[in-house]
Amino acid sequence: MLLHDLAIPIDSVVVVIGANGFIGLETCEKLLQAGYKVRGTVRSVENYSTFMHDLFDLKWPGKFELVQVVDFEEEGAFDEAFKGAAGVIYTSMPIVLHPDPAKVINQSVKSTINTLDAAAKARVQRYVLCSSSKAVETARYDGTPRRLTVNNYNTESLLKACCGPREETLEWSLDVYSAGRALAELTFWSWIAEKNPPFVANCVVPDGAFGRGLNGATSTNQMLKAALAGEWDSVPMPISYLSDVQDTACLLVAATIKSSISNERIFAYYKHLTWNDLRSRVRAVRPGLVKGEDHPLQEGYLSSVHEPICQAEEILKDIGRAGFTHEDSMLRDFLDTCF
Repeated sequence: MLLHDLAIPIDSVVVVIGANGFIGLETCEKLLQAGYKVRGTVRSVENYSTFMHDLFDLKWPGKFELVQVVDFEEEGAFDEAFKGAAGVIYTSMPIVLHPDPAKVINQSVKSTINTLDAAAKARVQRYVLCSSSKAVETARYDGTPRRLTVNNYNTESLLKACCGPREETLEWSLDVYSAGRALAELTFWSWIAEKNPPFVANCVVPDGAFGRGLNGATSTNQMLKAALAGEWDSVPMPISYLSDVQDTACLLVAATIKSSISNERIFAYYKHLTWNDLRSRVRAVRPGLVKGEDHPLQEGYLSSVHEPICQAEEILKDIGRAGFTHEDSMLRDFLDTCF
């Protein structure tokens, strides 16, 4: 990573919330590669300590530590974890598909506020929220053209979840989850505007992140494995745009350490591909992995995200990458680590 224009000094401590997650692991590694110390939070140190220290300690001895935060909603849950840190990256908001908006939305909002309060109390210098494309829109394959900008939020799902009649369907649960992600991010920006904290805040919004699995097939990589197997009941949501997980991690790190990035909403979107497109590309190189029928509802998604993609690509180039990673390289990394 090309380092310049630094907002926090090399060797500073950066906290990664949800360090054991798919994006969290990559973010930890990219920070360590850049010369920072990493303090990762996990819900169980006992479960993850051996694996994560084995992953990082040989290359970066003494630079990585784990702390336990079990309940993100508990008042003061992050106070100890944030002490002495220069930056915080919140990578971990669990995918909870449940029909009750109160259970899903309240959890998302409260945990976000808790991390912000703790960051202000610890007087960190930088805070980056890893949001979700579901905060922007719920992908609809209905042939309706949309032009998305960094100012778009998923008001459709918010209105449904907050005002519509409750349904016991997967589509309803997806709308509730999407509403939770949208309201969590809107709460984040509202909190920043109201509290005027001592830190600079940014937000990175990934869509479908795939690629290398430092801990095997988890999260969206696990969904891709299910899609390749034709196990569509295990693929709860469509994808619209995708990117390599390492690009997403690099954007999170750049938003944390670069002083020129301030109060920005950065879309980690690379290219529009469907589950069926990914099945086709894998079928061309590993035909035995692709089974079952293609998904029947994969046509008609027409959203355009040109300007945010260009903005994110310029950030990647500024830190020494060629731009977004091509999907073929992303899929090679996925196949090499998840099969």
